[in-house]
Amino acid sequence: MSPRWAKTVRDVWQERARSAMVVCAIALGIAAFSSVLSTYAILNRELNQGYLATNPASFTLRTDALDDAALSLVRSNPGVQTAEPRRVVSGRMKAGPANWRNVLFFVVNNYAAIQVSKLVPETGAWPPATGEVLIERDAFQVAKARIGDSVAIRMQNGIESTLKVTGGVHDVGQAQARMENIVYAYITLDTLALLGEKPYLDQLNVVVSGDGLDRDHIGHVADDVKKQLEAAGHAVRRVEIPDPGKHPHADLMAMLLLAISTFGLLVLALSGVLVVNLLTAIMASQVRQIGVMKAIGGSRRQIAQIYFGQAFLLGVLATLVALPLSLVGSRQLSLYLARFLNFDMMSFSVPLWVYVLVGLIGLATPLLAAAYPVLKGTGLSVAKALADFGVSDRGFGQGRLDRALASVGGLARPLLLAVRNSFRQRVRLALTLTTLSIAGLFFMAALNVRASMMNTIDHLFASKLFDLTLGLGALGPYEPVERAIARTPGVVRAEGWISSEGSIVAGQSKEADLSARRFLVLGVTPATRLLKLDVDEGRDLSPDDVDALVVNTALAAKEPAMKIGQTVVVRIGPSETSFRIVGVAREAFSPATAYVSRTFFEKAGRPVGSANTVRIALEQTDEASMATFKEALDRNLDAEAVKVTGSVTKLDSRYGFDQHMLMIYIFLVVMSVIIGSVGGLGLMTTMSLNVLERRREMGVLRAVGASARMVWMIIVTEGVTMGLLSFAVAAVLAWPLSRGLGNFIGSAMFGSSLANVFELRGLVIWLAVSIGLSLIASFIPAWNASRSSVREALGFE
Repeated sequence: MSPRWAKTVRDVWQERARSAMVVCAIALGIAAFSSVLSTYAILNRELNQGYLATNPASFTLRTDALDDAALSLVRSNPGVQTAEPRRVVSGRMKAGPANWRNVLFFVVNNYAAIQVSKLVPETGAWPPATGEVLIERDAFQVAKARIGDSVAIRMQNGIESTLKVTGGVHDVGQAQARMENIVYAYITLDTLALLGEKPYLDQLNVVVSGDGLDRDHIGHVADDVKKQLEAAGHAVRRVEIPDPGKHPHADLMAMLLLAISTFGLLVLALSGVLVVNLLTAIMASQVRQIGVMKAIGGSRRQIAQIYFGQAFLLGVLATLVALPLSLVGSRQLSLYLARFLNFDMMSFSVPLWVYVLVGLIGLATPLLAAAYPVLKGTGLSVAKALADFGVSDRGFGQGRLDRALASVGGLARPLLLAVRNSFRQRVRLALTLTTLSIAGLFFMAALNVRASMMNTIDHLFASKLFDLTLGLGALGPYEPVERAIARTPGVVRAEGWISSEGSIVAGQSKEADLSARRFLVLGVTPATRLLKLDVDEGRDLSPDDVDALVVNTALAAKEPAMKIGQTVVVRIGPSETSFRIVGVAREAFSPATAYVSRTFFEKAGRPVGSANTVRIALEQTDEASMATFKEALDRNLDAEAVKVTGSVTKLDSRYGFDQHMLMIYIFLVVMSVIIGSVGGLGLMTTMSLNVLERRREMGVLRAVGASARMVWMIIVTEGVTMGLLSFAVAAVLAWPLSRGLGNFIGSAMFGSSLANVFELRGLVIWLAVSIGLSLIASFIPAWNASRSSVREALGFE
C-alpha cells in the first residue's frame, strides 16, 4: 500500500466512530434512493408485462344486443384483430347479515375462450357454473363473503336471488375494489337469466390490428367499427378508448415513485453534509501535517488525493452497507405497491443499470461533498499551515453576532457558555441545522398535508347535505319513492334528482373524441336544500335557471371552454343544447361534473316529477342507525315496486377517500423519519467534532473547578440549543412548504388544490422530538468529555 493510501486508511480508522456515523448517514440516503429506483424498474416492468399479458381491449363499444352476425361483421374489419362480447350489469349483493353492497356483474359467454382482457383464476372453481359467481380477489373484503358462501343478489329489476360463491379471480385492469367500495363479480349468461335479466351481451371489447399503441389509429378503427354496426341496425351508445397499452394506474404509480425518488435524492444530498463536517474537522486538525507534507515536496494535487481518498473510502463503505438494505427495501416497497395497485409480482430482479447508477451516485456524493473543504484546506501556504496553533485568527466579539451573544445576560454562566459555543463553528452549525430543519419541515409538512387533505374532504362532504344516495337505474316517477321514504322513520329531507352524462360538442368531433370528454350531469331540484356548492367563481344555480350550468373545478380544468359567461354546446343523450356557464364550484377529488336545474330535463321532454337518483338526509348517521334505516327503506321501496340499482352512504364515500389519502400520509411520515435519522447522525457528528476540538478547553474548565457533571451539562445544552434553533427554522418555513407540497400533490393526483390548514399539533410534537433528538445525539460526546481526566484533556494535541 502506498504511503498516501496508508494515511487515508489510517485517518479514517482514527476517526472510526465519526466515520461510522457518516457511513450510516450516506448508506441511509443510498438505500432510500436505490430502493425507490429499483422499485421503479421492477414495477414498470412487471406492471406493463402483467397488464399486456391480459391482451387488454384497445377500445370498447357499448351497443344493443349483439348477435353472431354483428360479431362476424366486426371481426371481418381489417383493422380488427380480435373482438369479444361481454356485458356489465349493476346490482346489489349481501352476504349473511351484512348490509347490501353495490356489485358490478361482468357477464362472459365462454370463460374458457377469453382472449381479450383475460381473467386469471386463482382459487376455487373455474369457470363458474350456472348459479355460481366468482369474485375478484380484492373485492372479497368488500363483499364480506368467502368461497362456499351463498349470497343474496338483488338486480335492477327488483328480483332477489341467491348465488353461491365458488371461486376468486384476478382482473388486472380493474381499479381496487376496496378503494371504490364495490364488488366485482363474474357470472355466465345462464346465471344472468336466473337473476331475471335478459341473457344478451351488449359490450364489445376490441383489439386492433397494426399499431395497438397509436391512439389515432385506434380512434380511426373505433369510428369505422361504430359506423359498421350502425349501418347494420345496431345503436352504439358509447365508445371508450383507454390509454393504449398502459395500465389504468401506471400514471399514479409513476407519480408516486417520482416523488419518493426525489426525497431519496434529498436524503442522499443531506448525508453529504456530514462528509463536509467530518473532512472540515479532520483537515482543521491536520493543518500542520499539510504544511509538513508541502514542505517536503508534496504538491497540492497529491495532498488533495489523500483527503479525496478518504471521501471515496467512505462512499465505498456506505455503498456496501446500502446495497443489501436497498434490496430488502425495494422488495418490500414493490410488494406494498403491488398490493395497492392489485397486481402480482413475477420477479424481483433488478436491472444492471440500477446498480451501476446507484454505485456512481454513492461514490460521487461524498466526493462532491468533500470538494470544498479539501480544496480550501490544501490551498494554505507552507508558512501559514506551519504557523497554525488551532485557534481562529478572529477572536470572539469582533462580529455583530458575537457581540449580540456577549450582551445576553440573566442566564447562568455555564448556560451562556453553551449557547455561545453553539455559534463558534458557523459553517458547521449551518450545515447541521440544515439537516435537522429539513427533517422537521417534512414532519410538520406531513401532518399539515394530512390535515389539509382531511379539511378538503370535509369541505367536499359539507357541501353535500345528504347522507344516502340511491340509484334507480332508468328514469321513472319519483312519487312512489316519495311514499316509501315518507313511511320510513328517521328522514330529515329527500329529493329526487336526474343523473345523466354529457360531452362538449366542438366542430366535427368524432365519437371517440367525445368519449374522452364525457362528464357527469346532475339535474338537481330547483332551490335544493341538499346541496350547497362551494362556488369559487360566478354564482350558484337559481330556481328559475333552465339553460345555466355550474361546473366543478375538475370539469373547468378539463374543458378550457367552460369559463364564466361562455356559452357551450353540450350533448346529453341524443340531443344537443346550448348552456351558459354561470359558476365554477370547488370540488376537490371529484370527477368532472356539471350541475343543472332539473327543470331543464323536464322542458327537454323528460317526464315531469321523474328521477333516477335520490338524495336523503337522515337524523342518525352512525353505521348501526344507517343499516337499520336502509333495511326499513328497502322493505318500503319493495312495497312500492321501486327498483334500486345501488346505494352509497356518505360513510362509504368517506372511507374510499381516506384510503386514497392514507398512503400519501404514510409516505410523508416515513420520509420525515428517514431525514430525521440523518439529521440526528449529523448532530451527533457535529457534537463529537466540537468536543474533540475543545478537549483542552474542557481540561481548563475542569482545572478551574468545573465538575464532570457541569461539563456534561454544557455540552448537552449546546446540543439542545442546536435542536431548538433547527426547530425555529422548521417552524417558520413549515407553512409555506406545506402549502406548496399540498397543492402539488393535490394537483398532480387529483387535479385540485387543497384547502390548506396548519396543524398546531405538529409544532408541539416536533419541539419534543427536537429536544429529545438533541439530548440523544449529544449524550455520548458529553459523557466522553466529562469522563476525561484533566491531564488527558490538557495534554491533547
